[in-house]
Amino acid sequence: MTYNNKLREIRKEVGMPVAELARRCKTTRQTITNIELHGQEPSVTLALKIAKALKRDPYDIFFTNDVIQGLQESDKTA
Repeated sequence: MTYNNKLREIRKEVGMPVAELARRCKTTRQTITNIELHGQEPSVTLALKIAKALKRDPYDIFFTNDVIQGLQESDKTA
């Protein structure tokens, strides 16, 4: 499953290169790039590490309007 997130936008806003974010999160640049550009879903652990490195709430990065809308629609059909 792929989904939209604001990782690239927020990372650039704080001025952190992909390599630095990857280093801080103990992952690879390719993993960060896949999350940013290809909508790869990070593990909960990695999402929390990314949020901590960027000093942001994980919801601000990973729960964009389309994700929230999808969750709300799922609740209506359940």
